Amino acid sequence: MRKKPLSKKQKKIQRIKTALIHFGAWMFGLFIAIFLGIFAVRYFGMETVIIDQSMNPTLQNEDVVLINSLSYKLGSPKRMDVVAVRIGASENSPSYVRRIIGLPGETVKIAGGKLLINDVETNIPFNDASIEDAGVAEEGITLGDDEYFVLCDDYNNNRDDSRLDSIGTIDSEQIIGKAWLIWSPLSRLRLIH
Repeated sequence: MRKKPLSKKQKKIQRIKTALIHFGAWMFGLFIAIFLGIFAVRYFGMETVIIDQSMNPTLQNEDVVLINSLSYKLGSPKRMDVVAVRIGASENSPSYVRRIIGLPGETVKIAGGKLLINDVETNIPFNDASIEDAGVAEEGITLGDDEYFVLCDDYNNNRDDSRLDSIGTIDSEQIIGKAWLIWSPLSRLRLIH
């Protein structure tokens, strides 16, 4: 049995339906692209600019660094992670990029120029110089369940880290995210370790 040919009106309706389906698919794709773009920027593309030499040699003055703010919503910071931290309780408090050295429950001590974690000497792979100023870690600091000890990579020329009594330990709420990429200048484009 043969199909009856479509009338002009039916063909027009069919073309309109097809066009609406294509338009709807295009709009859905556009919505997904916008959503993924916003998600990527919000969680992986938050920028911070390094304004001092405290993280040399890892990061240099005026490096633009991307921060992954999702990583610690899914997991916990690890020793030697480079992180953006907010110093102070306010949302408007300044933020710094520092390296996590001590983890919750550990005792951090700096003695004889060496870093000790739970009385075991810990290698510092980013700087092999002896630590000249132990600050408050001279006697040892036992971290609470939600506390971290952060240190500058250039620790002998900068003390804006957990060794200062005015900064002290950092709790997880102060950690903005993990620094993962030097974005600018392009000559320094690389992942951060």
